[in-house]
Amino acid sequence: MVVLRVFLIILIFFSSAFADPQRIVSLAPNVTETLYYLEANDKLIGVTNYCNWPEEVKNKPKIGGMINPSFEKILSLKPDLVIISRDGTPKEVYKRLIDLGLNVYVFAPKNLKELPQEIIKLGNIIGRTKKAKEVAQNFQREINKIKKVFHGEKALFIIWHEPIIVAGESSHIDEIMKILGLNNIAKFSSMNVEEIIKKNPEVIFLGTGHEVTVKHLLFQLKDTTALKKGNIFYVSDKVYRLSPRIIEGIKEMVDIKIKK
Repeated sequence: MVVLRVFLIILIFFSSAFADPQRIVSLAPNVTETLYYLEANDKLIGVTNYCNWPEEVKNKPKIGGMINPSFEKILSLKPDLVIISRDGTPKEVYKRLIDLGLNVYVFAPKNLKELPQEIIKLGNIIGRTKKAKEVAQNFQREINKIKKVFHGEKALFIIWHEPIIVAGESSHIDEIMKILGLNNIAKFSSMNVEEIIKKNPEVIFLGTGHEVTVKHLLFQLKDTTALKKGNIFYVSDKVYRLSPRIIEGIKEMVDIKIKK
């Protein structure tokens, strides 16, 4: 009888230890988007203030920002898994989550090439293995379909205007630019006006929503080929986030060129 009781306790322990998580908190928009692609929205019980897709995510409880989440709020939600982003979550936040005894998983794609495998890893963790393989394969198929619609034009992707933050050659946006046939003039993530003018981009991309605030910067760049030819294009935040949805952002950049 005692042996049976011990066996049952051990069985319960291991069953709970290896059970699929049912209460997930996401600490990054790309994590949240990927979870929806994996059809795990029913498991998602908390998101950041910056998670804004799909529309229904707005109804999820908010836990604060990516770099300054409310640990009290996270604990109150009683998650059995907290998923963070490799690039978006500070080490201090990760350490604090661990110290609080929370189960933490790091979603860690560095680029488009790594994204399919990271999707599969995440799917395995949350019990969506079959769906994850399907999403990863579809993503790779879509990437393979993307054509080089540009022809080696010198280009710049401005992420922020003051100070000027750009997509450097180690970024996934640089990877997108190469896929589309663009030559990224930015080596690092920061440039000044003089450097941009000297390198003279033929195409400049900016984020939608910054049309008014970048006017002064664009005036300073008026002598570049991009400004002279009107090759100033605004794209949505879909291209900023390493999730399956980034395909839509890439297609948006393709359409910009086609319509031009």
